[in-house]
Amino acid sequence: MLDLQIRQNILEVQQGRDEIKNELITKYLPFILKVTARTCRRFVRLGEDDEVSIALMAFNEALDKYDFKQNTSFFSFAETVIKRRIIDYFRKTQQGVQDVPCSSLIRDGEDEEGNISWIDKLNWRESKESYFEDEVSELRREEVLEFIVVLREYGIELQELTKISPKHKDARATAHKVARIICENNSLRDYLRKTRTLPLKELEKMVIVSRKTLERQRKYIIALTVIMLGEFYFLQEYLREMKG
Repeated sequence: MLDLQIRQNILEVQQGRDEIKNELITKYLPFILKVTARTCRRFVRLGEDDEVSIALMAFNEALDKYDFKQNTSFFSFAETVIKRRIIDYFRKTQQGVQDVPCSSLIRDGEDEEGNISWIDKLNWRESKESYFEDEVSELRREEVLEFIVVLREYGIELQELTKISPKHKDARATAHKVARIICENNSLRDYLRKTRTLPLKELEKMVIVSRKTLERQRKYIIALTVIMLGEFYFLQEYLREMKG
């Protein structure tokens, strides 16, 4: 269970108490640096490394977005957000662990003059790339597990989605539009979260789709909406690739 003091602090942050937010960021800076260093697989310094700035913004985001109803602890949630944002930064800048100089971490294989052979450098580069992919794979796995838990709250099993997903591109595009409408409408969004069902009556008035089609695609539309509304970085990326 979340410690009562930090629970109260997070509630105050979400109510607009910026001074409390600053205190929490200062208090948990060692945690932020630890997660950042582990993700980058190198030592990082506050005020010197861009990744630390990204991590601080991510921790700030976690404080604002943490939902006390979720099963995940705040620190697990914050760690996931930090990792996702740093990996997103790596991808956008095409750097990350690949840019870590092997001389800063590898001391084996040096010649008599202290130089590292090109073979060792090649092995180190491959090792870094493998580590980065392992980190991404682990985050993907954790995200899918989290998605499965949320889907079950709506009475949906992940295995069902492969069977009920629309086969035609137009049908999938229509389902995406319906899900987006739900996400952007407070009333529809609240109805879905409260009842765990689609607001069919309201949707009929807003989309050029028959009720029969909405009912047939119900679980698929709900799954899309869950992804769009949640902190599902990789699944959201997958949806963008499907659309584009």
